[in-house]
Amino acid sequence: MKFSEQHKTALAKVLSDLVQCDGIVNQGEIDYLQRAYEVFGITLTSRQKATRISLSVAVTTLRTLGQIEKSAILWVFQRISLSDNTLDASEKLLLTALLLSIGIDLPQTRGINAKFVSISNLNFEIHNAVLYVEADYDAQVNESIERDYEAICKLLRKSHREFFYLPHVIRDLESKKPTFRNTLSYIEPTLTADQLDHIDHNLSELSSVFLSKEIFLNYLNANGLKINKPSFLMKIGNMRPGVSQDFLIIETTDQPLRTLKRIARLYSHIPKIHPVLTDAKEKQLVRKMALKADRQPKDELNYTGLHKIILDTLLKYNANRELSRLYITKRAEIFLTDRNNTEVKMPALCRALYVFFLLHPDGVLLSHLNDHKEELYRIYRQASVYSDDDLLRKAIDNLTNFVGATMNANLSRIRKAFRDLISDEAAIYLIKGEKGGRKIIHLDRSLVVFEDVKAFDTNYFAK
Repeated sequence: MKFSEQHKTALAKVLSDLVQCDGIVNQGEIDYLQRAYEVFGITLTSRQKATRISLSVAVTTLRTLGQIEKSAILWVFQRISLSDNTLDASEKLLLTALLLSIGIDLPQTRGINAKFVSISNLNFEIHNAVLYVEADYDAQVNESIERDYEAICKLLRKSHREFFYLPHVIRDLESKKPTFRNTLSYIEPTLTADQLDHIDHNLSELSSVFLSKEIFLNYLNANGLKINKPSFLMKIGNMRPGVSQDFLIIETTDQPLRTLKRIARLYSHIPKIHPVLTDAKEKQLVRKMALKADRQPKDELNYTGLHKIILDTLLKYNANRELSRLYITKRAEIFLTDRNNTEVKMPALCRALYVFFLLHPDGVLLSHLNDHKEELYRIYRQASVYSDDDLLRKAIDNLTNFVGATMNANLSRIRKAFRDLISDEAAIYLIKGEKGGRKIIHLDRSLVVFEDVKAFDTNYFAK
């Protein structure tokens, strides 16, 4: 039973997320994790690489394993989730998602078509959500959902999930338009009266198919994941939601309630599901990998999100540290590698502009940005969650033609993003330059690591 370095990195990512998904990590889980690393030969290098990949990338990698290897890691997944003697709703759902998406051959999963996706920089957060999406209106499925709506909601609530069916959401907003407008004026105080009027006027024009495409399908399809059939998206819990939001995508038949009942059965029996192995040698191999939890009592620390904040604070204000490296993902996400891999959060256009200047170590005159419009567009297309070329190009046009305060606003957001994280040390990371002169990031490029610089379609390495 062999695992490649890629498989070990992917396995390290999944095991780490399983341990963290309930928001608490204790010593029993750490001990089990350590033994799992030893059994699978997962080195510190693999674990460090794992922090830079999404859960969906890890799942895609583990799908390439053989059935014996998949059966072995199923045992480990189950036992590491139970190593703290509890199995909460978030752990059950993540286990269910892994079981369905990694492709382990089990009677309980046959006929269920499911995929895992990690969506980075999604501009909203819906806790415990199950959403119905469709590329085109499917009358039969929608009629079935309308008929069984209450039963679907009741079923999902048993597993602490909330069903969001867009036709009902739109209908509810339309019926409560005055209340909705009043809420918006408090929650989104930057909206003008004209913008609120525009929302009022166009709310009734929305359809669930349009919203499905705008919110989910365009983004997913732009990343190579097609949703051709009506599907449910289940939000998976994440201890580090700032990095990405994870979803399980489940295709449904013309009887959605039946599909969800199968998932519910799988969810409720997840700790007891075992791989079907007929060969004695295979059984022996799997049993060898099935680690046993250490039941010795320990003086345990329960590690939570608060402890992470304490670590980030200590690292942020440690004046003796060296400069942190920057890690740039294929989606133009920016991480401070040596600051606990903290993400420098900013809007997609800001990230695109920042990556552009990273790729031009000699700097660029702002007045010459128009000459680099295509390069900026390619980077922005990678960074953005939108796939509408017209919208993307218009944003780059506004940026390079200095429409309104677009350029200054984006440079200001970049400054704020770095200064909020590393205060005085931020200067070396910023886009700076004299008025009318070249703008440049003075950071030594040996401190910049790209996940895949070719994703930005650039000749950076040829320079």
